[in-house]
Amino acid sequence: MDNLGRIRREIGPVTPELSDALADHMNIRRGEVHEVVSFYSFLEVPADAVRVCIGPVCDCLGAKDLLAREQENANGVPVLGVECLGHCDIAPVLMRGDVVEPDVTRRTNTGSSLGLEQADQTLAEYEARGGLAVLRNLPAKEKIVEELKASGLTGYGGAGFPTGLKWEAVAKEPAPRYVVVNADEGEPGTIKDRYVMELRPHLMLEGTLIAMDFAEATEGFIYLREEYATARARLEQALEELRAAGVLDGRSLELVIGAGAYICGEETAMLESMEGRRGMPRLKPPFPSQVGYLGRPTLINNVETLAHIPAILRDGGEAWPRVRLWSVTGAVTAPGCYEAPLDVTPRQLIDDYAGGATEEIGAVVPGGAASGILPPAALDVPLTRESLREWNAGPGSAALQVFPASYSPLRLLAETMRFFAEESCQKCTPCRIGNRGMHHLVEELANGEAAMTREQAEEWLDAMAATSICGLGQGAPFPMRNAFTHWPELFEPLGEPAIK
Repeated sequence: MDNLGRIRREIGPVTPELSDALADHMNIRRGEVHEVVSFYSFLEVPADAVRVCIGPVCDCLGAKDLLAREQENANGVPVLGVECLGHCDIAPVLMRGDVVEPDVTRRTNTGSSLGLEQADQTLAEYEARGGLAVLRNLPAKEKIVEELKASGLTGYGGAGFPTGLKWEAVAKEPAPRYVVVNADEGEPGTIKDRYVMELRPHLMLEGTLIAMDFAEATEGFIYLREEYATARARLEQALEELRAAGVLDGRSLELVIGAGAYICGEETAMLESMEGRRGMPRLKPPFPSQVGYLGRPTLINNVETLAHIPAILRDGGEAWPRVRLWSVTGAVTAPGCYEAPLDVTPRQLIDDYAGGATEEIGAVVPGGAASGILPPAALDVPLTRESLREWNAGPGSAALQVFPASYSPLRLLAETMRFFAEESCQKCTPCRIGNRGMHHLVEELANGEAAMTREQAEEWLDAMAATSICGLGQGAPFPMRNAFTHWPELFEPLGEPAIK
């Protein structure tokens, strides 16, 4: 993956001839390299290509018109409509090469315990604010696990697994062990990890080094999504500063750049990608804590989770304020990243943090595409797993997307299912066929037609949820079922719902 990315950046799109040359250079089968290139279609896109995000948030704010204008004035430069580019706070998003237009305007609430209202430009600035103090005076492993459990910190990438339990499980496995940072933040509407890496990269890196010391791992990796050029530059600078200061002595911490595959946000698909294969999820068990990168026990956390570690170990788990970063995008006055309590409501995030809605609200997505689609009646529901479970939804990656009443729920559903269909890795049949079938069904409904009954549609959704290998296929039915419940009039052509 590193070599393929370098070829694309320094030479041009990866052609069959370049693919063969790399295979010969690395002494591996040519078919293996072709297989990988065909999966990561971005490798075949010129470095100067213009990309316009057509995901749901960007779509509701005029992305299709922007794409049409750019294609009309392309002057020979490829102009592509793509999935979420991870800059939803400035939707509709356009990238020329690695440059985002317009430049990002960051909005964070003051008083954040992660300190996102201030940026650490250098390692010296970070240390002046108390940075690296925890890393240099780490407590015993048992104490670290105790404080993590007391804090209640869970994985903030979307899965929500207790961090203390994960660290404890990895420590029980035999060495050598690895640490991998999941920085492939691809869930639509999710921008929080990018904020951390761009504004406070040293904080995340300290959390990573703490994890490496805890796991007695001498090698660590940060799997970063390709679209985050600014975050990449900030991390590279911070890593060089840490090397120069001797902080990395005895440790290796490297960046691995992805190639635009949403599925690689799933931890085992990410590991497959890191090992030079297509990003297809592995069957579990065994879990990465047992058999991870190169078959060894691997501790995997996302960016925000690791960024909270220094404060928890400094102040104690009981004192940790139990907050998380929320991405708030769409039809709000001040889209951005905000730190708020775990039980905050959509209305509080919209009114108290993001400056209020820009027009009447028609629907909200509580935590990324797979978390569900909810009506305005859910605006006062706490965004916790327990409260959202009653609405058949979840907090996911804490990416609240706000859609205006002028944006049809049917179009929102169609764009969501199109996203899943496009981003499925195609490994398992229920996800591969199911998402495309649901997308086609919703498109047909927009024309007042239907190729299947409601009962058939529910059978498909049941199969997807029960038999898909990973969270993409398992989570995709949530938006469909939410729409069945809250906008039943949209599905009248399907007939009566099945009786269960």
